[in-house]
Amino acid sequence: MPQLSRRQLLAAGLGVAGSLAGGGLSSQLWSTLGREDLVPGEMHRLTLPAAAWSQRPDQLTFAAVGDTGSGGRQAMAVAERMAHGYQSSPYGLVTHLGDLCYYGSVEDRFDDVFTRPMRPLIDAGVRFELAIGNHDGALHHSDASLAEIDAELRLLGTPARNYTTSHGPVDFFYLDSSAPGLFGADAPAQLEWLDDALASSANQWKVVCMHHPVYSSGSHGNTPGAQEAIEPILARRAVDLVLTGHDHHYERSRPVHGVTHVVSGGGCKTTPVSRGDTTVAAASALQYLHVDVAGDRLTGRAVRADGRVLDRFELRAREGR
Repeated sequence: MPQLSRRQLLAAGLGVAGSLAGGGLSSQLWSTLGREDLVPGEMHRLTLPAAAWSQRPDQLTFAAVGDTGSGGRQAMAVAERMAHGYQSSPYGLVTHLGDLCYYGSVEDRFDDVFTRPMRPLIDAGVRFELAIGNHDGALHHSDASLAEIDAELRLLGTPARNYTTSHGPVDFFYLDSSAPGLFGADAPAQLEWLDDALASSANQWKVVCMHHPVYSSGSHGNTPGAQEAIEPILARRAVDLVLTGHDHHYERSRPVHGVTHVVSGGGCKTTPVSRGDTTVAAASALQYLHVDVAGDRLTGRAVRADGRVLDRFELRAREGR
């Protein structure tokens, strides 16, 4: 079957709702159409003031969100909440934690899964930076998945699968956390790059962004081998915060070797989460993370799609870097 857009899928599904048993759609496709995260939704027309965020060298406000890629009602709700968050506390950066597109090719679905939900932020001039995810390219990259990754990088203007950026007092380090990226043939080069980039960072704050969580109490759990592969580097180079997605919940860890880990994968759907040995806060909720950095303080708020704050935390910059 050729790949269809979300609108085409939903239109097809609605058209054969009464005749599925007669062979209109396969049961597998109908199961996909029935998913809550694919129910259509519309963004309220919000016009945000352009470039309203502070650009002081000691201050930064940014948002983080992962796993937004359905283009359905729940993704719209999170994106709308992000726009309202901009209204009250403007930010010029969104770190996207992977899985930008589900249920088809990103080339075909980019308008549904990204442009339409994020239009108010895009029009306001907000920059989006991407950590590639597994639905963007699977754990073990095939030629087809690498083509998907290349398309996402091009569509978002992302320079590479791993890269660093600097905004105000914060340096961001984006990783390819796939099996080849962290554990296979590509791992030594990427891990050496990360170690060198962190060592060269002279900024006050260091934030690592990747898709697969080092620590998670959700349905996927801790990424096997991630602690052994990356944690010594994070600790040695005094990383402050690691932001991930993949599991569709919110979770914050206590500092592990001085590093706080946050899972923010509730961009369009939810899965259950429990509490592990490192968990401080956790919830199965549609949400995004709103972060304010001012001098030596970083304050994070996990904001539900309905606007309620489900977690708030504060970090202090490390001394003696």
